[in-house]
Amino acid sequence: MTTTRSYPPWLVISRMLGTVALIGALAVTLKPGVASPALGPVFIVAFLVLRLGSEWALALLYPDEEGRHRRSAILNTLIAVAVTAFWFYIRQRGHL
Repeated sequence: MTTTRSYPPWLVISRMLGTVALIGALAVTLKPGVASPALGPVFIVAFLVLRLGSEWALALLYPDEEGRHRRSAILNTLIAVAVTAFWFYIRQRGHL
């Protein structure tokens, strides 16, 4: 028997906007002159707040019996920290 999971639309949109913010931060960092250099940190903060906020909101507001939401939030937190560290490395080095 398969079960479908449904998430509140605001969580799905928040996760998507967080990913878009990450892409924006990388674009601003890798292509100098596209936008103000100060926009990169704003995008990274937006990524962390939107993506991790929605993951942890899902885990805390909609717990499941198997604990998938909590494990997903923990894994996404680790990935977000690694991606943010990679972004800082790229920014400090200038380019890849």
